[in-house]
Formats: sequence, C-alpha cells, structure tokens
Amino acid sequence: MQKRDIFMSIVIAIIIIFFVANMGAINNFLSVHTDKTIEFGHSNIVVPEAWNTTDEVNLSSQAKTDNGITNNYTIIDVWDDWPESSITDISNAKFASMESGGFKVLKKENIDLGGINVSKQYYSNPSRDNDYQWDHVGVNYVFPKEDTNYSIEVHYFTTYDYNNKTYTKELDDRIEDMIGNIHNKEYNGFFSGINKIYNYLFPN
Repeated sequence: MQKRDIFMSIVIAIIIIFFVANMGAINNFLSVHTDKTIEFGHSNIVVPEAWNTTDEVNLSSQAKTDNGITNNYTIIDVWDDWPESSITDISNAKFASMESGGFKVLKKENIDLGGINVSKQYYSNPSRDNDYQWDHVGVNYVFPKEDTNYSIEVHYFTTYDYNNKTYTKELDDRIEDMIGNIHNKEYNGFFSGINKIYNYLFPN
C-alpha cells in the first residue's frame, strides 16, 4: 500500500508539473498575439510597445548584437547562453571586450525582477564623456531563466540619468517586462521539472 501511495503521489506530481510547465503554451494557443519579436541564439523576446528594432530605425551599427531594441535614445542588447548566472570577473571581461575606450564599474547589486534573482551592474565608458557627447553610462542585467543564462545590456545614457532614481526605476521596470517575455525555444518545462525532482530526490 505504501509503494502504491508513493507511485500515485509521483503520478500526480508529474501531471501538475505538466500543466504548470505548459500554461504558457496553452495561453498562446487560446489567444492571438501580434507582438513583434526578435530572435537571438536559441531564444526570442518581445519588443516592447513603442520601441523598435535597431534594423528598423537604421541604428544597427550602434547595437552590440545583430539586432538590438531601441527607443531612439538607448539601445538594449540581449544574449542567451551567457557563461554565468550572475556577474563576476567572467562577465566583466566580456562586457569590457565590447567597449572601445574603457570600462569602469560604477555599481553592482542583486535585485528581484518578476521573481527572478538578477545580478545588475552599472558601468561607464569614460571615452564617451567628452565635450561632444555625454551618454557614457550603461547597465547590465544577468540572470538565469528556462535552463539558460541571459544577459541584457542597456546603453548609453547620461550621468544625470544614472543619478535620477525615477529613470533607473523605469529601466528596471522595462527590463522586468522583458524578462517576462524572453523565452528559450529549446526549453521543455515538463522535462526540466522532472529533472529537478530527480536531482532533489537523488542528489549527487
């Protein structure tokens, strides 16, 4: 009887995991979406309303990826398969390699965005702070989702923006929405859930 109870509990857990893991797919099936998305790596992300891709507004040369997202002031670039789930020297080396003119960390913190633990870091490219341009600050967000690690970078804005809590809060809100709309196309929530249960029951 005890073995039967255990078996039934496992079956019920699997059924629950299946429905939870596929709620997004069910919602997509039941609703019509006209959202604009961009593909990158093995993932996709919804372009925020009133924003454009850098291809659409001829700003591709200012993006750090094949196709960024822009509001014609800042540019947002997104990467999947990032080498880590939080910012360490490994991420800093990659961020610095994308900056011609220097890379200086201004502030680092961990925040919660939509229930996901996000490693966040403001940085400056000193060479951009000159008599002709003042937008030299950027911010990176690194986080895990759907069995992969992501990095989102917003660049560039001014020191005034950086010190404006309303502006930085709006940035966090925008990134939180984007995190909710970023998806790993190779992710299978059902098998991922089963794997997590297995690893919990039979740890190495």
